[in-house]
Amino acid sequence: MSRLRLALVALLALSLPAQADNTAQTIVHMLDYVSVDYPEFVRDGKVLDKAEYEEQLEFASQSAMLLAKLPAVPQQARLLVQANQLKARIVAKAPGPEITALAVALRWDMIEAYGLAVAPRTAPDLKRGASIYASHCAACHGAQGRGDGMTGKGMEPAPSDFHDAARMGQRSVYGLYSTITLGVTGTGMTPFGHLDEDERWALALYVATMGQSDERVVKGGALWQAGTGKKEIGTLRAVATLTDNDVHARHGQDVAAAFAWLKANPQALATIKEEPIAYSRRLLGESLAAYRAGKRDDAQQLALTSYLEGFELVEASLDTLDRNLRQEVETQMIAYRDLLRRGAPIKPVAQLAERIDGLLAASAGKLGHSGLSPTTAAISAFFILVREGLEALLVVAAIIAFLLKSGRREALPWIHAGWIGALALGGATWLAASTLIEISGATRELTEGITALLAAAILLYVGFWLHGKSYAHAWQAFIDRHLSAALRGGTLWALAGVSFLAVYREAFETVLFYQALWHQAGTGGHSSVIVGFLCGIAVLAVLAWAILHYGLRLPIGRFFAACSALMAGLAVVFTGHGIKALQEAGLVSAIPWGDFNLPVLGVYATAESMLAQLLVLLVLLATFFWSHQNNGNHRKPN
Repeated sequence: MSRLRLALVALLALSLPAQADNTAQTIVHMLDYVSVDYPEFVRDGKVLDKAEYEEQLEFASQSAMLLAKLPAVPQQARLLVQANQLKARIVAKAPGPEITALAVALRWDMIEAYGLAVAPRTAPDLKRGASIYASHCAACHGAQGRGDGMTGKGMEPAPSDFHDAARMGQRSVYGLYSTITLGVTGTGMTPFGHLDEDERWALALYVATMGQSDERVVKGGALWQAGTGKKEIGTLRAVATLTDNDVHARHGQDVAAAFAWLKANPQALATIKEEPIAYSRRLLGESLAAYRAGKRDDAQQLALTSYLEGFELVEASLDTLDRNLRQEVETQMIAYRDLLRRGAPIKPVAQLAERIDGLLAASAGKLGHSGLSPTTAAISAFFILVREGLEALLVVAAIIAFLLKSGRREALPWIHAGWIGALALGGATWLAASTLIEISGATRELTEGITALLAAAILLYVGFWLHGKSYAHAWQAFIDRHLSAALRGGTLWALAGVSFLAVYREAFETVLFYQALWHQAGTGGHSSVIVGFLCGIAVLAVLAWAILHYGLRLPIGRFFAACSALMAGLAVVFTGHGIKALQEAGLVSAIPWGDFNLPVLGVYATAESMLAQLLVLLVLLATFFWSHQNNGNHRKPN
């Protein structure tokens, strides 16, 4: 099948200001053709078709030349050695299987080195693919894909027959996608750049399924449902990048049959989630590739998703194993996004991406690839609950202690309604996130950020109110005369509101962390998660009792001063958490400011979060100073 002018694509990449990812894609595209076509035209050291042989040699030569002009990456020197070796072996008319192996290895190494996106982000819609095929491809390739369309008659070379099992067995969906995207210069196959990315993936996958027998697909479906192949081929990346021959050679005919069914039913992958660390590393690579191509917005979004939908889901588990590593990954990912935001040169961006990838690999090693151990699962469950619940506990316990100290037990139902309602909503969130909807990372962080900042604002109000009372004398008289009116007003709503917001923010985050932990622990570790959860509840209950028991023993003035200080401190903490959550949602920039993090105090090493906390501190100090001056001259409350 002659494609002599396909090399013009490579020459065009040299002569125009082509984007780096397009050039890398072109190289991968040519290598795909070499791996499939060379064995057809060179056998036993003899050339069967001189024109086709020269074309394969041209592809190898152009691949090496283009590769040398790509932006430098650490693997580039090794890739050039591979490319030159491929060319030399083609010159030597090496056996077809050897050339195929060399071309495939180089293609995969190119994909990894330049972080090329080789899989769709969501399962392609085969019905949409069929519709696009009928309107754009059937005229040449025929309604059934046998290369017998009316328009295709007389074409040289003839349109591809998608029922050619030998040839299609060597083509991946990604290879078909590349052909659809780039076209084949010198043939009737023009590029379909007017189709969007999802449409091209849908068309590629539909074409890949045309030659599959119904009997094999049905058999594969039964095998898949029984669990066959879910570990080996259960990702969109596997569906897109593996060939039928690859799967059969590596995993046998049963997995190959399941692979055939999976290509015809990609929606089955919607229920299978890629491991968070693997997902994070993959999107980090895609982010770097997008940045190399000048797509800064795409690079930013991919980097953000890499954190939110990947690494963040295992943060809590990693924290129990290696807190320093967890903090380092988080800090470096923020720094990476800042480099992208500032439009930094590609070299430092690539170096930092490589460093983060190494840290993520180390994190995966810590967590293990086969799920968490029962002990780690239990410890993670315990610390997630205690860490997330402690701040909410401090708020609610302080409010309850205040009401008990003031003799206003009738107001307690408001506070209880707040935190019980928050827990109920947290449970509803668990149910919805598990069965109805998938809560995205951006939505999670936005919810956490807004509730944290709202809670901080109400805590400031309550803290000021309590601080003003800490200077009063003759407290019983004040309570008898004024507290009922105060609690009937906005203060009671504020107390109930902060009870709800403080608890729901932590419940929301805990639910999502536990979802990830439940998945990581696997079926055998679920009981350990439950044990850790129950232990966490027990510890929080003891802490609540201690706060109430010892807090109520304080003298009334000192008690109110302590409560106001606690509220003020938590307002600062919540402000830090809120800004960080909005940064992680991509709504607030994140400029790295040192490498000091103290999450328990809401302190994170970014200029925005630290400045926000500093502002709150200045407001607190100014207000408390004014309150001190104003109340210092009054011996009795009004």
